[in-house]
Amino acid sequence: MEAIGVIGIGAMGKGMIGSLLKKGYHVYAYDPSPAAQQWAQEQGAHVVASPQAVGCVTRIVFTSLPGPAIAEQVMLGEDGLYQALPEDSYVFDTSTIDPATAKRLNQKALEKQIYYFDCPVSGGPAGSAAGTLTIMVGGEESKLEAIMPYLQLIGKEIFYLGESGAGQVAKLCHNSVVAVITAALGEALTVGAKAGVDPHKLAAVIDKGSAHNRVLSVFGPNILYGTYEKSVFSLDHMHKDLQLYAATAREQQVPVLVGSTVAQMYEAAKAQGKGSWDSSAVCTVTEELAKATVAR
Repeated sequence: MEAIGVIGIGAMGKGMIGSLLKKGYHVYAYDPSPAAQQWAQEQGAHVVASPQAVGCVTRIVFTSLPGPAIAEQVMLGEDGLYQALPEDSYVFDTSTIDPATAKRLNQKALEKQIYYFDCPVSGGPAGSAAGTLTIMVGGEESKLEAIMPYLQLIGKEIFYLGESGAGQVAKLCHNSVVAVITAALGEALTVGAKAGVDPHKLAAVIDKGSAHNRVLSVFGPNILYGTYEKSVFSLDHMHKDLQLYAATAREQQVPVLVGSTVAQMYEAAKAQGKGSWDSSAVCTVTEELAKATVAR
């Protein structure tokens, strides 16, 4: 089977590695964390010493990284991936970064006749492990037929959005909506709880009514049971994504009237030391102000 590289062995990267190994691929993985390296070795992946070393052994690479600065370092650093990848290689960057950085990484790749695609994903660690992620793709349209089999290794719903950076725009817009809905759920459930309505019953009404949303099924249990420390998607990551979304909106001269208010709530929760908690911990800001809790 073909060799595939994975750079970034966090919650999402682990799912990709596990899924690729189950499909019979030889996986070459890199992460600076010794614990992550050990995990990958135990699963059967080949752990290498740098991003550049990944590029020496494969022409297909998935990356899953925390933010723009690290993505640039991994791709363009002295021991970066682009230093070794052969021509006609494909890089699928599933990190959530800003569109401008994605475009810059794409341009640098093209200079080396490498094809870079911004491919942010939705579906969480469970979707990553199952190979059922939703993938938002930006990049060279003429290569779609060639790259689709690789994207289908990790994803089920694959959307081509346009030229380089378009995938990141879609992901930032998506996550802004998720953040707004999460905060709105926390507010509504707090109002209901303080007024004496069982939050679980209220959540059931929301789920079956016109306010039905997938955010409730993903993050609702943490809100309803107060288990905010069980992270599905960390508050730190959502906070980062909201900052990138706001910057993108400013560049496009679009007012962020709703998003900016919600972003301040995430800012408050992060300042309270809840960054490592689940992103739904933003609801604690409303709970504390109201001197009420949703959890029963």
